Amino acid sequence: MSQNTFFQTRGAASHPSRQRGMTLVETMIAITISLILLAGVLQIFIGNKQTYRVQDAVARLQESGRFAVRFLTKDLRMAGFMGCASINSMSNPPTNMADLDGDGVADTVAAFDGDGLQGWESSQLPVALSDTQNLNEGTAVGQALPGTDIISIKRASDTGVRLTGNMATVNANIQLLTATVNGMFATDDILMVTNCENSDIFAANNVSNGAGTTTIAHSNAVNIGNFLSTSYGTDAEVMQLENTAYFVGNNDKGIPSLFRMEMGNAGVLTTQELIEGVDDMQILYGEDTDGDRTADVYRDATAVADMRQVVSVRIALTIRTIEDNIATVTDATYNDKRLRRTFTTTVTLRNRVI
Repeated sequence: MSQNTFFQTRGAASHPSRQRGMTLVETMIAITISLILLAGVLQIFIGNKQTYRVQDAVARLQESGRFAVRFLTKDLRMAGFMGCASINSMSNPPTNMADLDGDGVADTVAAFDGDGLQGWESSQLPVALSDTQNLNEGTAVGQALPGTDIISIKRASDTGVRLTGNMATVNANIQLLTATVNGMFATDDILMVTNCENSDIFAANNVSNGAGTTTIAHSNAVNIGNFLSTSYGTDAEVMQLENTAYFVGNNDKGIPSLFRMEMGNAGVLTTQELIEGVDDMQILYGEDTDGDRTADVYRDATAVADMRQVVSVRIALTIRTIEDNIATVTDATYNDKRLRRTFTTTVTLRNRVI
């Protein structure tokens, strides 16, 4: 053997062949470790996503609760508002003359029953909120859900316009300065006029603008008569009558929501959906039984003997998340996994306690 051959052989033996891949066992171990890490990452992602969904749903739930309570408390505080007049300062409630349908009977929509406040249980439905519109119990759109409560609030608007001159007689037209009216009154509007001692509700059969003066006529074309209860002077003011009813019903997607029926021109009530996802509304009425203008007992609408003695209202609204599968357990009452919160508030009727 030559010397060159010897060194070549020894050189080859001292340099083993390089590894060119992984064994099957090593590959399986690597895949297993990767799957464990991936499962951990996915679990963290799913947990964070669920936490976000819950927090977002709770935030929307609270927002809906605040809005619903705000809508109701704003109107309830002003129930029975009559400008400078109040229920306690007048011996009689406002005289209702409005008769837009010409049947010779004052319209229900303008009646100041209960001095601006009425409440019902769904079991008392249907009730006539106007001469042409009834509120019924049921699950169809525009009906009050069984087991829920309904409340109706009547009041004069916040903006009143003073007469520019005295009425010569009780059947004289009402005169207002056009600059102060600013187009807020129209023919067939249901209005209220008051001088702090007397008050009348009537329909305007004509609203016309003259030389700086707006004239409101109240003839028997849209009223049960031409005569108001008294001749009003420059100390009197005219306001629109506001009539609002709140109830819980299904919307067109079958989701229970808070609805408001609001009176427009010609006494027509239009229904608006306010808050989606309201399952229930329960109302208790605080009665003043001893005349000190403080609630002594809270009762359901069916147990209230005289709504004119109610000085406060307690409302409980049950609101749910729109999305299902938010909660970890099934709600036995509603058979779903939505989150629910009950928002409760007590509202003093300002015009009953002054």
